[in-house]
Amino acid sequence: MSRAWLGLALTCAPIAGGAQVAPVSPRPADLAPPSQATAWAHVTYISGPSVYLDAGTRAGLREGSRLQVVRGSTVIAELVVAYVSSSRASCTVASSAAAVAVGDSARFTPVRDAGPAPARVVASADSSARSRARHTARSIRGRVGVRYLTMEQGSGTATTTLTQPAFDLRLDGQRLNGTPLGLVVDVRAYRQSFQRPSGSALTNSTRVYQTALLWTPADDGVRVAIGRQFSSALSSVGLFDGAALDVNRRHWSAGGFSGSQPEPRTFGYSGEVREHGAYVQWHNGPNEGAPWALTAGAIGSYAGGEIDREFGYLQGMFNNRHVSLYATQEIDVNRGWKAGVESSGATPTSTFATIRLSPTDAFSVYGGYDNRRSVRLYRDFLDPETAFDDSFRQGAWGGASLYLLGHLRVSGDARTSRGGAAGTADSYTGSVHLSRLTPLQLGVQLRSTRYTGVLASGDLTSASLEFTPFGTLRLQANGGRRTDSRTADAQGNPLTDSRTTWWGLDADVGLARSVYLMVSTYRETGALTRNLQSYLALSLRF
Repeated sequence: MSRAWLGLALTCAPIAGGAQVAPVSPRPADLAPPSQATAWAHVTYISGPSVYLDAGTRAGLREGSRLQVVRGSTVIAELVVAYVSSSRASCTVASSAAAVAVGDSARFTPVRDAGPAPARVVASADSSARSRARHTARSIRGRVGVRYLTMEQGSGTATTTLTQPAFDLRLDGQRLNGTPLGLVVDVRAYRQSFQRPSGSALTNSTRVYQTALLWTPADDGVRVAIGRQFSSALSSVGLFDGAALDVNRRHWSAGGFSGSQPEPRTFGYSGEVREHGAYVQWHNGPNEGAPWALTAGAIGSYAGGEIDREFGYLQGMFNNRHVSLYATQEIDVNRGWKAGVESSGATPTSTFATIRLSPTDAFSVYGGYDNRRSVRLYRDFLDPETAFDDSFRQGAWGGASLYLLGHLRVSGDARTSRGGAAGTADSYTGSVHLSRLTPLQLGVQLRSTRYTGVLASGDLTSASLEFTPFGTLRLQANGGRRTDSRTADAQGNPLTDSRTTWWGLDADVGLARSVYLMVSTYRETGALTRNLQSYLALSLRF
């Protein structure tokens, strides 16, 4: 399995597949600095180096925002937002004293765009225009980035070379020129050049992930969005072109949307599949005890006037210092042609649940169940370890974690997988994480997994080493090995064993809080293939 740098962000859903669940912090009032308005988000999924949160720009997160992950009464990690939508975010781990887990809570200071400045009693038309221009500039935040990828993949003497320069633009505007209007823009373009033994090919692509006009009256809790967007509360809904209404009150929220799904290959507009939905949510008020929420929704999609899918959506969440619970359930309604296929009028589908119990801050046990068919993620990176975890996502798991001496965390878990890419299989994983060693903030992580299954058996071992030599410069080296012992295919033909090894070097640095530079190289070697990649990214936030 090769590592893939796509340079594109897929939809991110508040889901947690196969990852561990963790307790959350005490109520924000106990931990937040009194001089700041602290907000909270929750970890909903972990995949490779990416940590996904259930908060986005509406909660005050921006690309480059920093969050503290709090477990019990201790800060265990710091996250940096890499990608953000209106209600979801994908983060990288800047530093950690323990492994971040699904269910953890992260606190942050929301970025609030300044309201309109008080108008002067007497002002010339010229000065008013300049004032409006300055205010509009302050109200728009964003990021512009350039990226360059080179990849060489080969088998034997045949080699394919890919070069891909890319450009991305992200804009978030709130209360433009002092009005209730805002905007969200997320556009990504790339140019791919393939060189193969059989010839060459050139491809240009521009994908629009969000282009929406927003209307948010001040302090009213109402938000109207028109254009390409994500659903703010229904995680099963990806991108859609249409309109959405959300109303947020102290103890409840409600909303709905209507639109069509984009064309899946080009991301262009398509009216072929129409989609509609609505939801209602009950939740605790700000700083009112342990966070909890209950959400109920209904979604329907229709193609060519026929039912594509109709289903209900339920979600529950509760977090306090000792217990963390998160669960979702989809229930398909079988009408029309589906009534003749299914044996009942309703079918439970896509179940996910996790729970973590922490009698002390140092020790916790956790478990969960996941039978979802697919998971949508921000994914611009794939290595054998990430692919392995994705293939074992479906099933049930349980484990325990122990935190010692302020620097050491030891974890172990067992998992049984039923379905998915791994088929029927059992796996056992042990991991050790050392953090914040020496003034260089040295961190070491070791992992070993043994698995047995119908399709294959084998083991996976990985390790990483990171440190911060000075300032914001971070260096990391990582690598691993996966060995598969295969039996036979469906026809009884014997299959050969396989071994894959990989290593990578990464360096990233933030300059003046607005410029971010990343350089990465990666090499993967398998029994029949090899893969060498280099990646450079430069982003400017404003």
